[in-house]
Amino acid sequence: MACMNITLARHIATIAGAIGSAPLWAGTITGGVAFPGDSIPALTVVAVDQKSGKQFQVETRAGQRSYRIDVADGSYIVFAVPHGAGVSDEPGQPPLRGAYSAFSQCVLSSPEKARAGECQNHNLLVVDVASDDTRKRVDIYDWYLPAAEKARIMTIKVETP
Repeated sequence: MACMNITLARHIATIAGAIGSAPLWAGTITGGVAFPGDSIPALTVVAVDQKSGKQFQVETRAGQRSYRIDVADGSYIVFAVPHGAGVSDEPGQPPLRGAYSAFSQCVLSSPEKARAGECQNHNLLVVDVASDDTRKRVDIYDWYLPAAEKARIMTIKVETP
């Protein structure tokens, strides 16, 4: 009986250790996606924690207009990399990347400003996520990032299918 109790205790300790080391999803980031073209290609949407550099990502299908990523506590920039037929980065051309930025927010909150060409700020926005938090409307609508903002994204290695 003592041997069984020791074995049971070891199993419980192993399970408790595994639970303690498992990633705990704190919250969720959701949003819409747009693309400068006739249709939306498949995308890899990436959320990168600005403190740790940890990445969370999700793949979307061609034509899909929204995404959802479960993430840990943190402060994230969110961007997308297109992939599939006809959207690979062309040699000599700047890579195509979309992001959640002040432009994205302006387009959604002030369509009249967008129509008038007044949404000119393309700074990446940081999305703070805490426990049990769902951050909605983190929309990836900005595909015209200035060089400095695009450079921040381009230094992040992303695995795409």
